[in-house]
Amino acid sequence: MSQIMDHGYHSHSHGNSAHSHSHISSQEAVKLYDPKKLANKGVRITWIGFCVNFVMAVAKLIGGVVFHSQSLVADSVHSFSDLISDVLTLSTVKYTTKKPNESYPLGYGKVETFGSLMVSAILLYAGLEIGFGSLFSIIGPYLSTATAKVMHALPFHDHSAGLDDLGSSAVADSLQTADINAAWLALGSIIAKEWLFRATKKVGEEMNSKVLIANAWHHRVDSMTSVVAMVTISAGYFLNIYWMDSVGGLIVALLVTRVGISGFFQSFKELIDKAMPRDDRRYMDIEDAINVHLMNMDRNILIKQLDVMPSGTNMNVVLKLGVSEFNNKYENQLTLNKMGSIAEVLRGTIIKDFHNVKNMSVQFISNDEVEEIPEDNRKENEIREKSMELKKEHKEKETKED
Repeated sequence: MSQIMDHGYHSHSHGNSAHSHSHISSQEAVKLYDPKKLANKGVRITWIGFCVNFVMAVAKLIGGVVFHSQSLVADSVHSFSDLISDVLTLSTVKYTTKKPNESYPLGYGKVETFGSLMVSAILLYAGLEIGFGSLFSIIGPYLSTATAKVMHALPFHDHSAGLDDLGSSAVADSLQTADINAAWLALGSIIAKEWLFRATKKVGEEMNSKVLIANAWHHRVDSMTSVVAMVTISAGYFLNIYWMDSVGGLIVALLVTRVGISGFFQSFKELIDKAMPRDDRRYMDIEDAINVHLMNMDRNILIKQLDVMPSGTNMNVVLKLGVSEFNNKYENQLTLNKMGSIAEVLRGTIIKDFHNVKNMSVQFISNDEVEEIPEDNRKENEIREKSMELKKEHKEKETKED
């Protein structure tokens, strides 16, 4: 009885998404970064934030090099990663919002996913490079010549860590404390981020924009790396502890590496079409919407299996429908026209209600085919079926009473 009811390709611009760093959807990015709409307070504060972040990232990178501060360089890398993520979203939006077609039936969402994978890989490499450099700066002066040569051969060694030249001048350089001016730059970054947090949060609350409020908190969280840099630079300078700045660089590098690893694996899972977990808010919203529509159209039809695969900021849905095992008689009464009608209505309604759902496959399966569904899913489906049966009985009683 297995019948796949997929007709045509459907596409709408998406509306909501999330990024661990508060990734906004492509549609929202277009709105918030559209320079033609600078009269809009939300667009204006978003562009101000982007420009301030860019200036501070460049200043911290230059300052970190000039003032010999590894923690400030690491902080600048962290700032650049957010800017690159925003630029990536904007540069891929024309692809991710394209309609699926015969050549690309699932849409172009993975263009953004692949870009995110590359950015995460670069971020991971930068974090390891800075982290190893900071570590070598701490332990370099205490290493023997032979050990230092081994360190020098490692892929992530830092040429500034005193390992390229094993002479006394290298050791002397590695014992230098970071210039206190680097701490002033870190403090400036903290002040700028705090101002952006307050200004963005205020505009977000005025406009009732969850995206702006999320971005506001993002500014505050990002300032934590600058706090680490400022504290370690200052402590190293005033206490004359040469390795304190390197400790700060190591801490920030670990944070950067953690973000890189998390983003890399998340993007990799999307590339191989890993379904989102069933406790994901987006999954539950789609599941609830399907159940509501099924109850309105035909209460005998139930969800047998539902998979939602993220594709960048888009989503692809694979839905399998069937009849309860306690109602096998109705299964024999279903016609192709009936199944096709239900599939078409469901697909059109879900894609209309959830703008970031680019493609939805609807398939009817018989109870004999349920064995093909993984055991864990079958158990969940049985619980869900019983729950839906109770809801339907309750609704029928209410209808009779009315």
